[in-house]
Amino acid sequence: MYGWRARIGHIYPAVVAETFMSDFFRMVPEGVTLAMSFLSIEILKKEDLERSLGQMDKAADFLKQRNVDVITIGGAPMVRHLGPGADQQLIERIQKQTGIPTTTSQTAALDAFRELGLKRIVVASPYHDDQNERVRAFLEGSGYAVAGIRGLKKNIVEIHDIPLATAYRHIRETFLAHPGDGIYVPCAHFTAPHIETLEAELGVPVVSSTIATVWQALKILNVRALIQGEGRLLRSLAPTPA
Repeated sequence: MYGWRARIGHIYPAVVAETFMSDFFRMVPEGVTLAMSFLSIEILKKEDLERSLGQMDKAADFLKQRNVDVITIGGAPMVRHLGPGADQQLIERIQKQTGIPTTTSQTAALDAFRELGLKRIVVASPYHDDQNERVRAFLEGSGYAVAGIRGLKKNIVEIHDIPLATAYRHIRETFLAHPGDGIYVPCAHFTAPHIETLEAELGVPVVSSTIATVWQALKILNVRALIQGEGRLLRSLAPTPA
């Protein structure tokens, strides 16, 4: 039976998903599966974000019909567009509508920072400067200092094609230029590769959007498993020895 251990429903913001699914199934333990519904973000502009926000209730209803155990909402640019606190409002709205525990990728990232004791965040993004400033404003408005932020200045349709070597070097070089006590890699399109190597070399946790989302979904459902190779946050889900 698919999802005998946990069935995670995910609202994906863009019209096409590729890297998220590959990263998700690499991270989750056996018995955890994924059901997805999609919005329609093509470009990170106000009209695009607001149209997709208007599609959220219908997307959540599709997942409710699949009887998923938890709903995770991607599309942090939509949440950041509305400002700090908007994630909690969205969570309350979808939980009331569906009766299913819900979180957002941005909420998961903030909770991951708290779990890891991070206060000064270094952001390595795929975004242009306008979106980077929205990331900065949201994090600072949520009580975190941003030690530095750098983007690769890619459009949505280009992010899937960023080579893993480019992503790795971007994350590493961003931290070396702006040291902090943890690294945040936003955007589920954008794979953060070689997490264990980065954490060993830089000496700080690395939290990507997908890592945070998977971690919080499994935590909500009390799924405990030893997840190796994906960094400190997911290792924190290891069962406590008897």
